[in-house]
Amino acid sequence: MGQVTETKNDSIPHVLQAIIQNETNHALWLNTLSLLEHIGSRKILLTQSSEDTSEMILRHATEEARHALFFKKAARTIQPEFRSGYQNSSLVRGTAARIYFAKLDTLVRRNLRKVFPEEKTFTYLAYLYTTTVIEKRAMVIYTAYDEILNQNGSPIRLTNLILEEEGHLSEMSAEMHRLDPNASERLAQLEAEEAKIFARFWRQISEFSLN
Repeated sequence: MGQVTETKNDSIPHVLQAIIQNETNHALWLNTLSLLEHIGSRKILLTQSSEDTSEMILRHATEEARHALFFKKAARTIQPEFRSGYQNSSLVRGTAARIYFAKLDTLVRRNLRKVFPEEKTFTYLAYLYTTTVIEKRAMVIYTAYDEILNQNGSPIRLTNLILEEEGHLSEMSAEMHRLDPNASERLAQLEAEEAKIFARFWRQISEFSLN
């Protein structure tokens, strides 16, 4: 995975540790994770709903939706009165989160369009690559977050969610390599580009955590 240049103050563990010290900010952060999982589930259903929809796709979409619900409920564990939707006021840098997802999706589609002109293959590979790159990033965040939650004695744990994400990655890797002879090289290139997009997004999360 591409490396994100960061200082100690905007490192992933440092920022997450700062966020969980404030209950309001922590609830907003959990709702932001819920939003990103919800966007992923919705994107899968919008792009992959056809007569060829497979069990794998349905399972991924369902699990992403369940993860969105998990984080939404977890926000109420932190703040029982939390009942917000996905308004920017109920998120940590909501616009930046949406832009991160949109830019990554555009990056993948632009890369693949040059190589896979046939629409069916292009759309399926776009789903596989976009989801893979995002879930690999999510694994970095979730693993660090789960460790911090554990260290701070939080009742929220991400163990099962992380296992499901690992299962997704394994399935999608097999499909990418089946359809794209340059899958390893392409994925490495996309991850390097994603790191730049993520760095800009995470910088805004870091700035929020310092407020």
